[in-house]
Parts: sequence; structure tokens; C-alpha cells
Amino acid sequence: MVFCSKCGAKLPEDARFCPSCGSSVGGTSEKPSETVKTFKVTGKPQVFVINTAPGLVEVERGPEGEVAVNLQLKAPDDMKCDVSQDGNVIHVSCRPKMNPFLGWPLYFFSGGPRANITISVPNEADLDIENHFERTTVTGVKGTIKVESYTAPLKIHDCEGMIAARTKTGEVEMENVVGTVSVRNVTGSIRFSGSLSKGENWFSTKTGSIELELRGEQDLAVEASSRLGKITCTPELIDAHYEHGQHVGRIGSGAGKLILETKTGNIALRH
Repeated sequence: MVFCSKCGAKLPEDARFCPSCGSSVGGTSEKPSETVKTFKVTGKPQVFVINTAPGLVEVERGPEGEVAVNLQLKAPDDMKCDVSQDGNVIHVSCRPKMNPFLGWPLYFFSGGPRANITISVPNEADLDIENHFERTTVTGVKGTIKVESYTAPLKIHDCEGMIAARTKTGEVEMENVVGTVSVRNVTGSIRFSGSLSKGENWFSTKTGSIELELRGEQDLAVEASSRLGKITCTPELIDAHYEHGQHVGRIGSGAGKLILETKTGNIALRH
């Protein structure tokens, strides 16, 4: 089965032109384009990213005093992309002109528009990222980090600060993370290693397991619940008991709060 690379319509066998839009079949296709923009910043910049086209988003630590944005675009004429600066605020957006769900043959059989976004930021930066369809990775950043996905995994490594991750369908992986953390998932497992603050920390998924490995001195009141799964804590929590369907206890004096909840899946806490 063959589809038009321009409009996504189904093509008859041996077709030379698309019966829907008239485009030549097998003609010259647009070459992928690459654009790099570098912005000078001071102190702690804010970076906002929204990508509603298929593609990866990767944010990593780079040189101090600048934010560099690399866009690799397939079929750029079929997308609306903008990279701009307003003082210490950087905005990056890529949106397909065609709705990916309405034009599914174009996206999933012919490739369609695609935007891979790679951004380097100073060690300290605030991030607000929304990437709909493919993996988002953040590495080595300190600040307020918010990452949201619809149908893809999220990976956050070697980061510190106030960190929030949201996804509907996809695994969330956090490694060597320090700070106040909130993870909310619908379908997918959650894995975390690092140290949590004395604030309120949430790890929640409806369908999936939760695994936490806490390092260093921790001071948390713990509430863990799973309707159809097993809860294990190693070593056992201080003053551990069950209360209103929750496994309750504390690590240290319990100054902070850790809430773990899943409907279908196991919970494993190592500390």
C-alpha cells in the first residue's frame, strides 16, 4: 500500500500523479533542513519548547551565557516553526500545518513532517517543554523543569530543582535527580533514582509499576498505595502500618512527604 508523500492519500498501483492533490509520484522530495541559532543570555534563562510534530526533543547542558537551538526538519514547508528571544526568554515551537491525527497516512506511512529539536542551555535554566509524539530527554540542568508528553517516554538525568513530568502513555525515567519531584502518568512505569527534598513529592500512575531508589539522607513521611499490586520497602519504613488502604511510614523524622500511588502495578521503594 502506497500513500502520497504530499497529502497522504492512497495511491493506485503504477500511479504517476496523486489523484487527490495532483502531486508527482516518486518526484524530487524535500531534503531535510538544519538550522542552528545561538542566543546570548545572562543569569538563568527561561526556555519554552512546544513540538506538536513527530520528533525528538533533547535538552542538555552547554556553555554558560548562551542558549543554542538546533532544528532538524523534514518537510519544513509543511510546518510552522519559530525560534525567538525576548530578553532572557527563549521560545521554540514547531507545528505541522496538517493535523497529525487527521493526516495519519502521511505521518505513519510516508514519513511526513518531522522536527528533531536539540537545545543546549547553561547549567542553571528553567525549562517548560511540551513534546507530543516522541521521546524527550533532559540532561544536566538545574532549575524549574516541567516536561509534558502525550504518547512518548520522558528521560530526565543528572538534574536538580523543582521537577514535574507528565505523560499519558509512556515510561518516565529519572536518574541521579535531586529536588522536589512530581510525576503523573496514565499508562507507563516510573523509575527514579536520586534524592528527594523535604517538600511534597508525588509519583502517580494508573497502569504501571513504580520503582524508587533513594540515595543519601532522606527525611520523608511515606504514603504508598496499589490496588492490584505489591508494595515493598527495603529496609522497612519506621512505624510502618496500613491505614485506609495505604502503606504508611517514614524515613527519618518524616519532615517531607512522599506519595506513591498506582492502580495496576507494583511499588518498590529502596532507601
